[in-house]
Amino acid sequence: MDIKCNTNPYYFNKYYYPPQSEGTVFQGAYKLPPRDLRKSVDIFVRRPADAERAAGLPDIKPVVIKPKTSVLQKIGNYAKNYVKNIKHTYEHKVVFALVERELFGGNTIDSVTHDLDKMILYLLGFPKSFVSKFHRTHSAHHPESGKTMNLRSMLCDNIASSPEFKPEKKRSLREHYRTCKMLQNVDGFKNVLERYNYGEDLNFQKINEEKNSKYMNLKGFMLVTSKLALLNLF
Repeated sequence: MDIKCNTNPYYFNKYYYPPQSEGTVFQGAYKLPPRDLRKSVDIFVRRPADAERAAGLPDIKPVVIKPKTSVLQKIGNYAKNYVKNIKHTYEHKVVFALVERELFGGNTIDSVTHDLDKMILYLLGFPKSFVSKFHRTHSAHHPESGKTMNLRSMLCDNIASSPEFKPEKKRSLREHYRTCKMLQNVDGFKNVLERYNYGEDLNFQKINEEKNSKYMNLKGFMLVTSKLALLNLF
């Protein structure tokens, strides 16, 4: 790439400052004659190739110093994410139960046992990566388990994972099924989805309002916990 620039004529050897004799009065800056000045103003300077570094400039990259994270900060961040995972799983369990009730007119044992293994593993301190993998390979509503699918539970689980309940999800259940080969390979699941119109006839706003008003407080949490305790007793 060529860069056109004007150069100072005094940088060329053929130009000199005019000599001054002792006692000469300075009359101002020396000016070149117009003819010589025109010869020097249109000089092209070639820029160095990208692979070459400019003379005198070291090839130094800025060093970004990241602040060190203390042990206490790491523990605090882990605890924060740990609580977030439990809360997220609890909310999903509540939505699952509300969706099942709206679709079928009542709840089964699935609304109590759904994702219960995740809750227990989180309470025992297992990391999210392990909990998620364990859950998917042992639950009858996930194709990864290889078990005979519980289509009713599978339907409620997928509706409860819709963007209306999980904002981090970007695709509706209908769009998700259209692109997920694993779900498409589950025998009978397409018929169930079409029978219940992919859950799109549900009043999502009503379900969210009931979840927030009844179950996202201490009273609601104790109610769900008591149901889980009764299940363990029997």
